[in-house]
Amino acid sequence: MKKILLLSVLLLLLFACGKQPKEVPTEPTDLTEATEPTEAAKESRLSFENRPLAVMIDNDSDKSRPHAGLEDAFLLYEMYVEGNATRIMALFLDTDTEKIGPVRSSRHYFLDYANDSNALYAHAGWSPYAQRDIARYGVNNLNGLVYDGTYFWRERKYRGDYHSLFTSTQKLTELAKKRGYETKGGSAPLEYATESITYMGTEAQEIIIPYANFYKLSYTYNPQTRLYERFINSQPHTTQAGAALAAKSIIIQVAKSYAYGDGSDRIQLETADTGEGYYISDGKCSPITWEREERRSKLNFYIQGVPLKVSSEGQTYIQVVPSKSKVTIYPEQ
Repeated sequence: MKKILLLSVLLLLLFACGKQPKEVPTEPTDLTEATEPTEAAKESRLSFENRPLAVMIDNDSDKSRPHAGLEDAFLLYEMYVEGNATRIMALFLDTDTEKIGPVRSSRHYFLDYANDSNALYAHAGWSPYAQRDIARYGVNNLNGLVYDGTYFWRERKYRGDYHSLFTSTQKLTELAKKRGYETKGGSAPLEYATESITYMGTEAQEIIIPYANFYKLSYTYNPQTRLYERFINSQPHTTQAGAALAAKSIIIQVAKSYAYGDGSDRIQLETADTGEGYYISDGKCSPITWEREERRSKLNFYIQGVPLKVSSEGQTYIQVVPSKSKVTIYPEQ
């Protein structure tokens, strides 16, 4: 671990945010400006007494949007699936969300991220490799194709529509109990700050992640709310309830990915690896590194070799991107 931390420090000095990177402080004690937590922050602390619900969300095309229920998720992961499309895995904890979806199928590398919080894993079908790993690792899964019409429902009447399946936190919890899964005993997927923290770094007012020519994701910082408003193809990312999604914190994780090599368009994502990334919050961008020793071990993020602590207020988005992705982080104009 010491070697990893030393390597992390060296890599950080080479990894910068924005067009005109500033010099990164070399002492970890200089990284933060701490303030007393607000009452709202205290109330929003995540206890993880219960296991989160991790739900696979369709994001293949405009037909999958507007999404339902994402405004209630505390943590959302987004990464590639085949065809240059992305899929979102949304985590819900202690919420009463009446409609979530559209629910879509599993990919094997999402399982590693769900494992970070010991989440109950909801999906609608699977790739062959996800099916293999759900059995191999004993994942407590909730398959919408098996429970279509009971714990999941269709907004349209025919089962062949990929964008039509929905569920709720209540139904998923009921299904988990029916299947004999333990609903207590979640774990924190990230290290959450016990006080309000702003990391020093370069200005980060706009983030552009061009996942595909048909799908450009971006965030714009609102200094009044201190949130990053989320846009898809230059339009606000809103839900069926009319909520405009916005992030308190954004983690960009750069990870190796490549064609799986089985003759299909499926991809392999190297989750058990080390790499670089960015942490963006409160108008600032800081370089980070990450490591996961093996697939079933926890993903850890570091800033200058010390564990990254993320705000427990608001939503956190983890955007997983390949090394070839041209992420642009614009400084304040």
